[in-house]
Amino acid sequence: MPRRAAAAALAVVAAMAIAGCTGGSSSQSPASGTASPAPAAATTGAPAAGTPATGSGSGDCGEATAVLVAQHLARADVVSVTTEGGCHDATIVTTLDPGDSATGLAICDSAAEVAYTGDISSITVLAANNKELAIGIKGQECIGEP
Repeated sequence: MPRRAAAAALAVVAAMAIAGCTGGSSSQSPASGTASPAPAAATTGAPAAGTPATGSGSGDCGEATAVLVAQHLARADVVSVTTEGGCHDATIVTTLDPGDSATGLAICDSAAEVAYTGDISSITVLAANNKELAIGIKGQECIGEP
């Protein structure tokens, strides 16, 4: 029961952080050096499979951290890494199936190794259909969504 309570609290805090903050988002991905198609994928909510987004971060609004996370992950199933929620959430869009929460959790754990610098205080990993696969908050372990 304590794990369920922690998961619920984590989900509420993450939702509040995202819903309560406004701000721009920046797209970053594991690949580097080319223009990014990720903003369109983020807008529609469905990433384009096999089309990695890229970009370079200036440090504003967590962009540099998003670049760092994308480079650290360097996975074919990661489409983009963006900063959301008033610059406090690193959102990782993947090509994963909605039932692949174990891989989503592994991606969250890996991103947590480098993400919690600067303003980034939470991580969200999304499946290809925008289903939340895993979430993490600074100072806590990532949890997978059923």
